[in-house]
Amino acid sequence: MTDYELYEVVYNKAYISATLCLLAVIAFRFRSEIESFFARFGKGKSFFLITFCLRILPFLIVYVYYGYDAQSDVQIFWKSAQQAAKLKLVYRDFESLYSPFFAYITALPLFLWDTARAVTLLMILIEMAVLWLTMKTYPDRSSASTLFKGLIYLLLPAPYIFCVLGGQEDIWMWGFACLVVYAWQRKKSDFVLGIITGLGLLVTKAFFVLLLPLLFLKLKNKVQFVLGNAVVGLPVLLFLYVLSSTSFLMPIRLAQEPMAVNMWSVINPLIWNYGITSDIKLLNWIGLFVILSIAIWQTMKDKSLDIQQFMPKIWMLIFGVMMVVQIGAYANYIFIFAMPLIFGFNFFKNKTFLIITFLVQSFATVQPSFWFRIGKPFLRFDNLLGAKFAVEYTLEMVVFVGVIYWLIKVLRSEIK
Repeated sequence: MTDYELYEVVYNKAYISATLCLLAVIAFRFRSEIESFFARFGKGKSFFLITFCLRILPFLIVYVYYGYDAQSDVQIFWKSAQQAAKLKLVYRDFESLYSPFFAYITALPLFLWDTARAVTLLMILIEMAVLWLTMKTYPDRSSASTLFKGLIYLLLPAPYIFCVLGGQEDIWMWGFACLVVYAWQRKKSDFVLGIITGLGLLVTKAFFVLLLPLLFLKLKNKVQFVLGNAVVGLPVLLFLYVLSSTSFLMPIRLAQEPMAVNMWSVINPLIWNYGITSDIKLLNWIGLFVILSIAIWQTMKDKSLDIQQFMPKIWMLIFGVMMVVQIGAYANYIFIFAMPLIFGFNFFKNKTFLIITFLVQSFATVQPSFWFRIGKPFLRFDNLLGAKFAVEYTLEMVVFVGVIYWLIKVLRSEIK
């Protein structure tokens, strides 16, 4: 295999990212004309147009016209979904890194089209639904302006690559967080908010649990919130325990592999000979403690913020800090907070922010593929003498510094 064949996916992602950045520049150049078109065309039809052009059409071209097979984690999702479609029990009968309902939801499209591409299409449709919900929950000064923000989100390299080509599900978590805000705006009870977060924990990832103690501190009726969680969570937990003992802890047990980009991968070339990064389990617990400590501190500090203002800030803080301190964090996590970063803050008028965001996102789409193709190294200092490892480390540094930049912006920001 030639070097070009080995790194073809990396090159293609770089080309796509560059094209998306160029399209974003053109979009901003003609912003007033585009927003005028949205105003005339209508909110619903405009949303369908931009999502069709930037999500459905690429899917049809890549997977139907050219016939490429879905890659990355979506192959794992598909195999788990196949087992779920046979009504096998998650964790006991097949492995899963995700919450108990995830495999069964991803199994639904397989009854019509049993292929990994069907799972990718489901991921795209759910991302579109979450985007629509986010636009309704965090609207701009006009529907046309909100749609323009939606267009720019759809042009961000990371969501495009990770959703259309990678079939990633990370945006599901923000969908449930945004649904909490949407329900709060409509004056739903804390019990209802508890049900929503309970379902979020059952459908997405174990990471979603980090939001629960923060909402517990924030909400007035804490008992109702806990009861809402318990109503949906305890029966499922009891069911899994009775049928498969403690196998439901599988997502925690399997998540013990060092990844990149994070603080540990960045500093490992300087500390590798001290053996500090050898105990993954200990570092994971330290990371969890740091994330919760910072998030709880910020929650107490932001007591005056309502839920709509609080959610994007604490969300960015949780997953931004996670990308910094968790040794298992990798660049794909940028997908988790792309929507709240665009819609939840007043950063959109800041040209420097937009340039840095598109640049960092572009690097983040390339780094994981390149890292996997050079053997998933946790770099030592002597590795940096090799060209490919030096390039990969440069990619890591750009993404890492970009996440720090976003965190600083969020902590200093005035919420919408």
